[in-house]
Amino acid sequence: MLNDLSEVTQRLRRVCSQEVDVSGSYQAFLQDIIDEGRTTLAVSRVSVWLFDDHTQPCFLLNVANTDWSSNVDQTDYAKLSYERYPVYFDALMTGESIAAHDAETDARTAEFTDEYLRPNGITTMLDTVIFKNGVPHGIVCFEGDGGPRQWQMAEVSYAEIIADCCSRRILVSELWALQQQLTDLAFQDALTGLKNRRYLMDYADREISRHTRAELPLSMVMVDIDHFKAINDTYGHEVGDIVLQAFASCCKQVLRTEDCLCRLGGEEFIAILPHTNADNAYHVAERLRIALSQEQIRYGSEKIMISVSCGVTQVNLQLPFSQSLKQADHAVYQAKAEGRNRVVRG
Repeated sequence: MLNDLSEVTQRLRRVCSQEVDVSGSYQAFLQDIIDEGRTTLAVSRVSVWLFDDHTQPCFLLNVANTDWSSNVDQTDYAKLSYERYPVYFDALMTGESIAAHDAETDARTAEFTDEYLRPNGITTMLDTVIFKNGVPHGIVCFEGDGGPRQWQMAEVSYAEIIADCCSRRILVSELWALQQQLTDLAFQDALTGLKNRRYLMDYADREISRHTRAELPLSMVMVDIDHFKAINDTYGHEVGDIVLQAFASCCKQVLRTEDCLCRLGGEEFIAILPHTNADNAYHVAERLRIALSQEQIRYGSEKIMISVSCGVTQVNLQLPFSQSLKQADHAVYQAKAEGRNRVVRG
């Protein structure tokens, strides 16, 4: 029983004020809260469950548990279905806490008797709802194994505070995930899925700094699709988009995982090759050119073949990246002047 609700809530506030990494699993960033709840309410287990859908939930998924470690495999979460436990689900969806003094006889939790309560020795349950925008989002479940327990109003209030603390952490995690998605979109070319020019400039600065410290070579290949305007004029921009997507897919198959392929704009692309000198970069560009020249891009009955002009240069680590970019661009211009479908070193 809680004799001083103010004291334990103050302790909980201090726990919740600690900085945590919300980019990981629910277990990792809810662990301290549910551990505090378990200790304060003197129960055997505290777990957090989230609905699969807020409007018409079919399942509850167990995402955090005081019995787990912070690195628990999230693919092994337990799942409760509405179909199997309809009374329990309906009670939760009212938003009110379930203070089941005797879990076996309380109509809201009795559905668990044979399958869970008796096999695990659980005799009492206190389940409080996690809200999101005023709608039940999940629950925090407190379980005891010491016989029926008369839950006091102060204990129910404290458990509801635990649920609110979990709700805030989950909201912060969702906001962080949304921010990451927006950041990814800001640096991504929507058509090809490649990184864009904005990402390229930031990435290049980081790589130049890293390669300077390690005294390693860094090279780039600029690739320009030959006669791309003629493809658009002949077949239309829809086909031009298909060509660009096929081009990006082919390049990714040739390049290494550590290489960074970006779309500069239009039909111009840049591949940054870490730990690569100009000679090896030239061979990479040749492999790209040959692979792309053999690519057959189909659109209905049409079979479209492309060629590319490539400019290769080793990045000068002592100068701004824009200087090396200009050098590669000049090499592409020279490749086109010499007849296209070739690689020129800048």
